[in-house]
Amino acid sequence: MQDLEDKVAFVTGAASGIGLATAQALARRGARLILADIDAAGATAAAAGLRREGTDALGLALDVTDEAGWARAGEAAAGFGEVRLLFSNAGVGGGSGAFETYDPEVWRWAYAVNAHAHLYACRTFLGAMKASGQPCHVALTSSLVAIVPPPISVAYISSKFATLGIAMALRNELADTNVGVSVLCPGMSATGIVATTARLRPVAPEHGRAAQTAQNMTGVLAGGMSPEKIGEFVVRAIQAGEFFIVTHPEWKTMAEAQFAEVLAAFGASADPDYAGDDIAGLVAANGARRMNLAVGR
Repeated sequence: MQDLEDKVAFVTGAASGIGLATAQALARRGARLILADIDAAGATAAAAGLRREGTDALGLALDVTDEAGWARAGEAAAGFGEVRLLFSNAGVGGGSGAFETYDPEVWRWAYAVNAHAHLYACRTFLGAMKASGQPCHVALTSSLVAIVPPPISVAYISSKFATLGIAMALRNELADTNVGVSVLCPGMSATGIVATTARLRPVAPEHGRAAQTAQNMTGVLAGGMSPEKIGEFVVRAIQAGEFFIVTHPEWKTMAEAQFAEVLAAFGASADPDYAGDDIAGLVAANGARRMNLAVGR
């Protein structure tokens, strides 16, 4: 999707961080912006800032876990213009502590924000994008921790892993349509995700180390990559039709080690007499015409 001039882009998590920076990069290319965020005042202020710079922009209050809220957002977007680019970016940290101590409500909330929200986003806009016949694009924000999981929050890592899977499956589903797909996998970024998580999480942490953990992570992320650099990188990648958008190449060595272990597991068959899976038949039986396994759109 190279031409962004006058195209309408819908961005979640757009009041700050990577969402806002990406919206600003889109605006520099002439796109019209709908900025959605649970922080209604922040989304409104961000949109006002873009309008002062000459960009047509609308700020919306949106809790990405609220299906009814998505219906209202869709109605507001319809009055603004036909969405051609959907950047489902909102995310939270998901808590900390040992896995067996997780509060189930926090677990469900992390998945609702980081993974389930992509379904609501696509239910709202993807049908019309496909029907338009025009070049369109869907981008989802995952994380490099979905590829190389460090010893941090299981809820965060696994929900971002789910997003990676959603993007890969959606890419195959849309391979023969006018809609491209990208998945953003950033490393450490200087965003306010720790503070946002603390402010929005549904229940208070149960373990006394939570405050210190949050303080430590805030310090680590403060030295992370600039969201402005990431936003510009994201838009260039979308225009180039890239699927994987990886912003931190220093993770490559760890990724190679991770995938070497995976590849090494493809050894002897559990049944030497088995003829082998008919992957092409499986794809055809599921109604898909092809699997998109090369980097593209």
